[in-house]
Amino acid sequence: MIKPSNLLLVLLLASSPAAAQRPPLVVPDDPNLVLEVLPPGYTGLSAPALPGDAQLPRIQQMLDAAARTGDTRLSTRAQALLERIEPDKVDADVLRARAFSAQHRHDFDLSRELLTQVLRRDPSDGGALLSRAQVNIVQGDMTKARSDCATLVLRVDAGLGTICTAALQLRLGDYPSAARLADRWIAGSDASASMQRFVLMMRGDIASRMGATDATRFYQRALALDQQDVRTRLAFARHLRRIGQPREAIAVLRSAAASDTVLLQRTLAAREAGLPDAKQWADQLAKSFELARQTGTDTELRDEAEYFLVVRQNPERGLQLALENFRTQRDLEDEELLERAAKAMRRPEALQTLRDWRKSQQMPAAHARENQP
Repeated sequence: MIKPSNLLLVLLLASSPAAAQRPPLVVPDDPNLVLEVLPPGYTGLSAPALPGDAQLPRIQQMLDAAARTGDTRLSTRAQALLERIEPDKVDADVLRARAFSAQHRHDFDLSRELLTQVLRRDPSDGGALLSRAQVNIVQGDMTKARSDCATLVLRVDAGLGTICTAALQLRLGDYPSAARLADRWIAGSDASASMQRFVLMMRGDIASRMGATDATRFYQRALALDQQDVRTRLAFARHLRRIGQPREAIAVLRSAAASDTVLLQRTLAAREAGLPDAKQWADQLAKSFELARQTGTDTELRDEAEYFLVVRQNPERGLQLALENFRTQRDLEDEELLERAAKAMRRPEALQTLRDWRKSQQMPAAHARENQP
């Protein structure tokens, strides 16, 4: 099953021009020193395959675990294994895995092309259609997303089509329609736990944006299906911050792997709660972003923009990064971040790109979304 994910795949290439700027490697001489605690199951997944072992199931397990935990080491390993598969052995399953991997590292153009290749082989592949629609939504191509959702509803799988249309209506800002579609799917679904978790998480987001009192319940139901899924925990934490419960947001993320996205949400929540932990987590974020720049590694631009805008109180840098991010990612959070950064800089002209895009995609006016119940 193809799943949505805001995970950045970090690839540190030895051939990068920035490699010479990397800090020197240090080999510890204390055998009892704990360098890092690996998540449960990591050792079994990352161990070299035995001769004759099927690679693709292991790769898919790595990608799924990486998405669930936010651990980029597994997705890096999976990507390396995918690249080694011989051309004559690249079937639809390999293409799907490569598309999933590309989506993780935010190479959306490649992900869309790979999914299109899958659909050329089998136009009735509902998972590929739903995933391509999600990519189109993230990149802001509503016309293509509408087409994929319509194909799902009318020709392939009405259930997946309902999910697709709900996600599309959510992005368009029609929260009541999105809620009705999601409720219809939830009421009649016997799908896998992972798909139920995804729809419940989406339903929680819809309810949260509408200010509905049952939003927390949807997130709790989603989290009950997989307590370790970092995507659900991050979405729940954002909701808890939105309703003024930052301490509860920190609790939801307490045992999550300290990715930049998790650290950012902890930092923002700690600042809102007036906790001293905010400085420690902010310092960790600063070091992470600086290391990424030194090594030539791409950062998650949305997170870095939010960090500079809110944590560092540097709206100029925040707006610069928000504009750069909006070139490739145009989901609701990306749009809202750009609007906040432009407002902080008192630069309404910086939103011309956003206005042009909304007009080109026949999007409703932003105030229509804000005025919904």
